[in-house]
Amino acid sequence: MFYVNTFICRPDKKINDLSLLKNNIESYFVPITDTRELLNIEELLDFEYLSGAILFKYGEQILLDVTLWDLVDQLWVYILNVLESLLRTGKGETYFPDQPVKLQINSISEDLVLYEIEANDHIKVVLPKRELVEALLRGADDFFQSMEKCFKEKCNYEYEIEKIKTLRRTLLNQ
Repeated sequence: MFYVNTFICRPDKKINDLSLLKNNIESYFVPITDTRELLNIEELLDFEYLSGAILFKYGEQILLDVTLWDLVDQLWVYILNVLESLLRTGKGETYFPDQPVKLQINSISEDLVLYEIEANDHIKVVLPKRELVEALLRGADDFFQSMEKCFKEKCNYEYEIEKIKTLRRTLLNQ
């Protein structure tokens, strides 16, 4: 039911009009799963300031889209921190790394969470907790593993990958 994909901004394309992004994702972004194209743009990427986006959907409901692009590796770390807090205390929140967008996930029962994104549009949706956490952990793992595979010498995400494993164990014990 959940869909998660991460995209890296094409460094040679300037984003001037957010309304163009949703229908032209491939023009502005490279999916993290497209190893060949990622390697083609490797020399243009700034690994200290890696811009990208996360597309996150539940069924047809868009929970996060490419118009909220940011420093994508840092955004995934922030999301992992939200999930850690959610599993520990029942609530987690963060702002995006480089823009005033707030993400909140709060438990409202043992099985459900209230997911909120406060940006230009305010998204507020009740979602199944376990599936949400599993989907975001899978998305983060896919991102960090792909980055390690493609750019091993230029980035190191061992800590984040270990944190994902720890959060998966925590989820299993709940």
